[in-house]
Amino acid sequence: MSTRKNKYPFVIFIISASVLLFSAINLLVPTPEKVNTAVYKDSPEVIAFYSKFEKNRKAAEVSIEESRIIASTWIKKEERKISNHLFYRRRAYDLISKAILKAESYEELNSQLSRLPSTEKQAYTTLTVDRSSITTLDNYNSYLPDLLYPIQLPITGNNGADLLITSSFSSRRISPVGAGGARPHYAVDIINIGNIDYVTKNGELVRQGNHPGYIVAVADGKVTKLEYNYIYGWNVTIEHDRALIPLGSRSGVKSFQTFYAHLNELIYVTIGDEIKAGDNISLVGNSGLSTGPHLHYELVLNKYDGSQKFVNPYPGSEW
Repeated sequence: MSTRKNKYPFVIFIISASVLLFSAINLLVPTPEKVNTAVYKDSPEVIAFYSKFEKNRKAAEVSIEESRIIASTWIKKEERKISNHLFYRRRAYDLISKAILKAESYEELNSQLSRLPSTEKQAYTTLTVDRSSITTLDNYNSYLPDLLYPIQLPITGNNGADLLITSSFSSRRISPVGAGGARPHYAVDIINIGNIDYVTKNGELVRQGNHPGYIVAVADGKVTKLEYNYIYGWNVTIEHDRALIPLGSRSGVKSFQTFYAHLNELIYVTIGDEIKAGDNISLVGNSGLSTGPHLHYELVLNKYDGSQKFVNPYPGSEW
């Protein structure tokens, strides 16, 4: 009785195991006719879709001519949103807009777009080093003829080709050093762009030992003042004979003087020196309240009644 009862559980176990094994084989190893091969090859519909997509993409491409106009127009629109007191940014946007209209490739166009400044300092730097947009000093005539340029370079000499006016003669200029407000700037600020090695992402001009340039007397004259103050740093005043003033402009004028500021501490002249045109005064410096190495240069007419008239040393350089 007990032997017959023990056979059935064993038989049931064998049958159940066989059914499970058969089911597993059918599930894990499907027959070839059950394999879905659609995922390995694009259907005709998919191929047609991508073909149409590529055709539409190419048709939507904008030519370089159209891109220049679109980008330039956009920049001018953005420029109008910039507050009037952000003078350097507005001018930088204007210059970049014009440069984009001359771009010959998408790479050049994108490069110009990447130069759009977001701060006044960056804009000031853009204006300083953009040779494609700047007008160098040799393109202007001096208010008084036959005067030398106030900066002379060791290699290129006194031709004005590497000199740039970064802040022009103006009766109302926003302070570039963050002093606040607007005040007269009866001078021109000049830098030597040949002295600049590269510009950092923060808008800093890096010179890395390049020669700063010599500050020189623009005409024969006499040194009447040499001093240091916290605004102009080291500065020199030279008085010149009225004979250099054209006859039509001499009326009531006794003499004229030139003023050179932010000089290097190494000064080659002293008060009372009689100097010749082209004599070295100092090196381009950064003394006093300054945004960076440059020359602050003034031209002043001294009248017989004791008054003075400040004139733009380079008419037409106003922004």
